[in-house]
Amino acid sequence: MNKMLTELIKEFKKNKKIRGDLFNNFVAFCDMSLMGLKDDKYKEMKIDILKYIVANKKTIKLQLIRN
Repeated sequence: MNKMLTELIKEFKKNKKIRGDLFNNFVAFCDMSLMGLKDDKYKEMKIDILKYIVANKKTIKLQLIRN
């Protein structure tokens, strides 16, 4: 899970213009990047990933702020 999360953070940081709340933008980015999953079993995985992100908000915020 952490490896996938670090890859999502790397892709998110490639965006040049980030406005507003950093964490909310990251959650929206994750939702949009995982939206292409068509199979129902992958939709459950997407929900689990988003739940994990929200549950670990503090650590993910620190990773987003860190260069």
